Amino acid sequence: MSRLMALLWLVLSFSVTPLFAGEIFKCRDAMGRVAFQDGPCHVADHEEKLSLTPPGAAVLPPIPVDAFSEGNSRKSLAKETPTKKIVGSRNFAWRLTKGKQQGYLMGSIHFGKASMYPLSIVLLNAFKGADALVVEANVLDTNASMITNTMMSTGLYRDGSTLKEVLSADLWDELSITSAALGMPVAVLDGMKPWFASMTLTVMALTGVGLDESLGIDQHFLQMAKKTNKPIRELESMQQQLALLSGLSQEVQVAMLKQTLQDMESAETYFDAMLNTWQAGDVLALDQLVVDETMKSTEISELNRVMITDRNRSMADGVDAMLRGGCHCFVVVGAGHLGGEQGMIKLLQLKGYRAEQL
Repeated sequence: MSRLMALLWLVLSFSVTPLFAGEIFKCRDAMGRVAFQDGPCHVADHEEKLSLTPPGAAVLPPIPVDAFSEGNSRKSLAKETPTKKIVGSRNFAWRLTKGKQQGYLMGSIHFGKASMYPLSIVLLNAFKGADALVVEANVLDTNASMITNTMMSTGLYRDGSTLKEVLSADLWDELSITSAALGMPVAVLDGMKPWFASMTLTVMALTGVGLDESLGIDQHFLQMAKKTNKPIRELESMQQQLALLSGLSQEVQVAMLKQTLQDMESAETYFDAMLNTWQAGDVLALDQLVVDETMKSTEISELNRVMITDRNRSMADGVDAMLRGGCHCFVVVGAGHLGGEQGMIKLLQLKGYRAEQL
């Protein structure tokens, strides 16, 4: 099974969570042409408002026990699974040294649990002694309304197209069943491009198993930096990440959505394994969970290149430049960027850095 759900959890530093407080407007003009937008339709158009919040719910609902299989034999995906620090485990963080240059590189999970905290004193001391916090994108710098508007402008169809028209009949039926199980009207997803629908389903899966974006590692350190007036620097931006996703070909986007739907049934087991692996500091095991055999298919391989491999090189170059510039930085990026032969740890080692796990 492909692990595309890790894309949001371990690779991207933004989510579609702010979107769930808003609405999508489905507009149909006199010619019958449809467009989806984040504001009211033109006065002459027929307007239909589609709420993104499931009816009667203030937050995204847990995934029902029998949402994806018959009977009640499966334990609920919403059940809280305590996470424990494994004896002898290490932090998912490394000290980088090269001559007089020194910094820290930590792998983040962007949705977390309260049981992950407090973090070790080793990590907190490393952060405290750093000149600056470096993240993929400083989400504190952008308000929720701006994030929502940006995502809608890139993730919604505005040319009359619909998701139903893009997908095969079988895939649309599968999406309809899954969205109904999650309490999300499929009509809302119909206005989304495939990559955006995929990300929306992933957020629902993450929150459905009890994970919280506000408890993510990058959010934790961003808040600490804000409170202590520590400078915050970016390797990318939210706009850059959105541009990469929206720039994917339709074929790759559809493959992304198809694989996400296939991954939904095993969401709880997978997320538990990822969290336990992260807490053990096992970068090899986590890399194997993120990139498996199905990543070798043409479309998914392209997604992996654009969203992981290419960004690994770019961000490793950025970290190197900052350290060479004299910054004693504490760098936090998605944990999915660190491991493997093309991961940031290996790339920085090839640049002459010694990477010592904390």
